[in-house]
Amino acid sequence: MHWKLYLLLLFVLPFSLSAQGLAGAKNLDRAVLLHVGYGPISSGGDLGNRFGNGFSLDGGLSWLPANSNMEIGFRVQFGFGDQVKEDVLAGLRTSNGFIIGNQREPADIQLRQRQIFLGPALGYTLRIGKNQRAGIHLKTSVGYFFHRIRFQEDAIQSVAQIADELSAGYDRLTGGPAIHQFIGYQQLAFDRRLNFYLGAEAMAGFTRGLRTFDIPSGAPPSSDGRTDIVLGLKAGLIIPFYFGEGREIFYK
Repeated sequence: MHWKLYLLLLFVLPFSLSAQGLAGAKNLDRAVLLHVGYGPISSGGDLGNRFGNGFSLDGGLSWLPANSNMEIGFRVQFGFGDQVKEDVLAGLRTSNGFIIGNQREPADIQLRQRQIFLGPALGYTLRIGKNQRAGIHLKTSVGYFFHRIRFQEDAIQSVAQIADELSAGYDRLTGGPAIHQFIGYQQLAFDRRLNFYLGAEAMAGFTRGLRTFDIPSGAPPSSDGRTDIVLGLKAGLIIPFYFGEGREIFYK
């Protein structure tokens, strides 16, 4: 799956180069910024007891006023991975660790982690060098964070205990308000050709279980609050759509 994401980035980059190489101004006009990034993540806090390492894909839109380094917008981050520490299906396993499917054969059921953060974002670039819109980039997002355990089911047979709506009793869906921070380097090039960001990110979610009943424990989920931490590295591409005449004209 990861190689497909890299191919997507390779596809987007030529589009960015050609689209922004048309006749236009320097990079100080007002603009709408479309960004997409990818990188590894690690779980901490209460989330570290449930999930291990994984990867995240983020994207969003931002508005950048003319002659300004302050941007405001919206971002979404999707996290995924195969390191799940809580075996919520342990009660369905035989003494040999198998789960029996509807064909009375061991079913291949894999546990996966799924995370989603979404919310408004405010960013600012601290200029380094001659390019006003290239330098240390700081971004804060306040929004909502969800995570759950996903079941990757056997392609041939099903398991009745986790079929359809019954899977909700095992997935430990959790959610709550969260804050996301990013610090790194961001560049909007003078000629609008190479626009990117890379850096480190941290998110803290203040969450609770959202299901009414947890089948593995035979009781409602704990009402205690959780502090879920996600740390990661991120690199991404930006496609800016500028509006205005500007001061200098570039041609392909």
